[in-house]
Amino acid sequence: MAGAELPPDKASAGDWIAFGDAQTGKLDQANGRTEDAIGIVERCEARDQAAMRKAKRGWLRRLFGG
Repeated sequence: MAGAELPPDKASAGDWIAFGDAQTGKLDQANGRTEDAIGIVERCEARDQAAMRKAKRGWLRRLFGG
């Protein structure tokens, strides 16, 4: 993901403030994607653990859903 565009050479303080705000927004967006990916992995791992617990039960319990 590309960062925010730098202000022109003779930028004012306001231009730099706007750049900082835009850059922070880009970082928030990138960090949100990381949090989303971690959440997906955690849910998949929980699902896999539940499947393993169910698979380890005896065949009779699996057959009758106990």
